[in-house]
Amino acid sequence: MKLFILSACLIVSFPTSFAVEDFAMVGGNPRDIELDYLLNNIYVANYDSGTISIIDSDQMMIKETIQLSDSPNTARPTKIAVDSQNHIVYVSDKISGVLTIIDGINGNIIKKVKLGGSLWDLEINEQSQKIYVSDLMNNKISVVNTNDYTVKGYIELSSSPWDIVIEKNTNTIYVATGTSESIFVIDGNSDKIIGNIYTGIKPWGISVNEKNNLIYATSWDSDKITIIDKNYQTISEIQVNPGAWQIATNQNNGITMVANEHTNEIYLINENSEMFETITVSSSPQTIITDPEKNTIYAANPLSNSVSSIEYDYGISDTSNITESGQDSLIFDVLDGLSKVHENNNVDDETVSKLLKNIGITGKFDGNEIANILLDDYDKKKDSGPKEIHVPNWTKELASMFSTDPLVFPEKVSCTDDSIGKISDIDKVNPVEIWLNILPICQFS
Repeated sequence: MKLFILSACLIVSFPTSFAVEDFAMVGGNPRDIELDYLLNNIYVANYDSGTISIIDSDQMMIKETIQLSDSPNTARPTKIAVDSQNHIVYVSDKISGVLTIIDGINGNIIKKVKLGGSLWDLEINEQSQKIYVSDLMNNKISVVNTNDYTVKGYIELSSSPWDIVIEKNTNTIYVATGTSESIFVIDGNSDKIIGNIYTGIKPWGISVNEKNNLIYATSWDSDKITIIDKNYQTISEIQVNPGAWQIATNQNNGITMVANEHTNEIYLINENSEMFETITVSSSPQTIITDPEKNTIYAANPLSNSVSSIEYDYGISDTSNITESGQDSLIFDVLDGLSKVHENNNVDDETVSKLLKNIGITGKFDGNEIANILLDDYDKKKDSGPKEIHVPNWTKELASMFSTDPLVFPEKVSCTDDSIGKISDIDKVNPVEIWLNILPICQFS
């Protein structure tokens, strides 16, 4: 059948940057994601499903789904934190106030701890072996020992703690309050409040860039990103469209990323606090994280019940200093192709046309390597999937909506046949053929 795979791959290209987007479908209303970069596992909190999806970050395919409760609709996984060194996953629950601790390797639930009324964000400090968990209802931060999961104490606040970030260089904790125009500053040694930053916006998201020692604050209903120095003074602002609040920084390259769920965009900000690129993505991104080992953004998309992976780069003029590794070989090929396009006009229209035809996507592509990376991704996902499947009932129901005549369905469809029929007369199109060709039936099954 025609490849409209669930982990479809798209390229968005710009004069000085590019982005490759890949997808995996997860449970209902994914609210948060985190990465164990040593295991290449993405953990997804599916709020409506009460489950945690585990995704292979290289393949963007589901490895396992963890049910947090035996009773339906009783668990509401909200936010996730991952200890990549010990492979432990922590999950907050906004409704029950329970913190769930999971073994990230075997998926077993280690313990559940009742902490408060409405748990939201959580952040791990591996050095001090503590995890900080915000309680929206009780205006406090619970400090939990990661060795035995006991509560060490509480940090009382004057307003709701919305987002937590830890600056590891100084062991300083910053807490954004979504209901007031301030960020609390907490000493990570004493767990005492040592300062309060006025932001001029109601901060929903914060991130610390350890390359330039600046704090970036966002707000869902604001049209700006506020930039704060280490004297806790606002030094500049970046204008954006409202709806941008989830934020993350890659500490290796100094790039800060902000997701705008209203405009389907991700903003890239360099360490000079310049927004140098806007990447348009296919779904409404909310929570975003970054892989510290490579230029990859992962975004949870609640409206489409999916997680997307976006590989990006910018300002490519020479790739001679890029070292190819096993995991980054495909990225290396693309960068190499991009650097040659301008000089050699190295564009193979035939390869690009084949790519578009086989994968069923549109866009403007330059360079053989850009086409080949998607062709490789296509072949890899096709080979790892089933060879044939039974036609599911939901496919038949969809096709029947478009025809009043009796429809005849095949018993099975092939997942390896890439042939595509040409539609010459829309009035004579068989709805069965359309749905069996354009729907990602093999990937859904």
